[in-house]
Amino acid sequence: MLIVFVVWLSVAWPARLMGGRDVGLQSPYALWIFVLGVPACAAYALVSTVLSMRRRRDLRPALRADLETGDVIEESYRFTDARRFQEPEHGGLIYFLHTDDDRVFVLYDTESQDLGARGGNPLTSRFEPKSELRVVRTPSSAIVLGKSFSGEVLDAGEPLELGLPPKEWPASEAYYDVPWAELDAKLARPGITQA
Repeated sequence: MLIVFVVWLSVAWPARLMGGRDVGLQSPYALWIFVLGVPACAAYALVSTVLSMRRRRDLRPALRADLETGDVIEESYRFTDARRFQEPEHGGLIYFLHTDDDRVFVLYDTESQDLGARGGNPLTSRFEPKSELRVVRTPSSAIVLGKSFSGEVLDAGEPLELGLPPKEWPASEAYYDVPWAELDAKLARPGITQA
């Protein structure tokens, strides 16, 4: 409704200056703007909320099962190499970690994403991938409760610009089904290669 109000006033002021017609707050049109604007905004909010909820997986049954059992899963990973990509909108970093059994594990650097969204430099993030990772997650809903790195710091190199649209980004804290040798070709913006 605030957007409707601002747009209305930004149109009313030039209309009064150029045409001498008052369509602002004191005009007879004001009541109609509110009578039509409030239900339209409420309908938009309701529809967008329902559509958003339908797109998300309903975790409530899985969370109930996790709470009832009180169990957690502890996972251990060993990494031999790391590579990082930078998403183009905010500059957040996504790390791809090569496991010792030749798989690719993905971790998002949330600190870099926050820095980029706030206008800071994502490359100043303190996140450092190391050779060993311990992840604790719930068994049914797969929610990560905690993770901790140990071992040697892995050099991920300079970040490559991610060439995928956001809907195709891999899930964080999960395996990615692309061979390690093909990451650059599949993920980097065309024309970019690892130095």
